[in-house]
Amino acid sequence: MHWEKILTALKQRVDHCSQTTQSLPADQRPTVACIEWVNPLMGAGNWIPELVTMAGGTPLFGKVGQHSAWLQWSDLIEADPDILVIMPLGFGLERTRQDVTELAQHPDWTKLKAVQTGRVYITDGNHYFNRPGPRLVDSLEILAELLHPNLFQFGYRAKGWDVAADTSTNA
Repeated sequence: MHWEKILTALKQRVDHCSQTTQSLPADQRPTVACIEWVNPLMGAGNWIPELVTMAGGTPLFGKVGQHSAWLQWSDLIEADPDILVIMPLGFGLERTRQDVTELAQHPDWTKLKAVQTGRVYITDGNHYFNRPGPRLVDSLEILAELLHPNLFQFGYRAKGWDVAADTSTNA
């Protein structure tokens, strides 16, 4: 009985996000590049594209249920995401912040729309995105906050995600 209540509560949270975003028109569904590794670049696969879709975005890399794929910088530049979410395998916020600093060194970094508009986010991949389990509901809520801050405010900032430091120029 106890587990049924927990599962019901988790399902209600998922439904809240997906039902809120399901009727968004295409022009309100930002393109999202989730980066699982920075050197070399790897786009997040497995469950991440599905979470992005449920959160009201359009995933650019990765296929639902398929392993994460290696990317070239040219892939990222060509896709030119509205939002860039950095979620390296096994890393928390501070370590991920270091990875964004490394990304910002690339000569094409400032060409990205997400960089130009300040929509580059770091996440605690270790606790939220990189492992299957109940915390994926938290991951969905984090993505919903990032993609649609006008619709969702769950309070994960500074513990599950943060805005990357000013990365609009090469350091």
